[in-house]
Amino acid sequence: FGQRDKIMTAFRDYKPKKSSKSRSRSRSRRSRSSSGSSSGSGDDKSEIKKVLKGIDMDKYYKEMINKDFDTLKKCKDLTHSDLRGVGVALFGQRDKIITAFRDYKPKKSSKSKSKSRSRS
Repeated sequence: FGQRDKIMTAFRDYKPKKSSKSRSRSRSRRSRSSSGSSSGSGDDKSEIKKVLKGIDMDKYYKEMINKDFDTLKKCKDLTHSDLRGVGVALFGQRDKIITAFRDYKPKKSSKSKSKSRSRS
């Protein structure tokens, strides 16, 4: 039992290095900030809320806006690390949010297109 106890104690006392997490977070922040620092428009914020509500994750909307994910472009580039920072703890929820924003295509008004088609 002596060897087994040593191994169990080593695993119980193991704590991952914090420096690796801070490096990955700073990397993702740098990539986001270089993509543009324009403030989100009201349209983007309503679209973000619509996407989150569509997958029943709108409880994270306020925190996402507070963490500067206020444009669709930023939301399309979300990572699991970003969403952990927002407070989304479960992998399945993070994956659902990332997929929803990645696949989201805003609807554009087709009034001008339909008028030009009907004349021909």
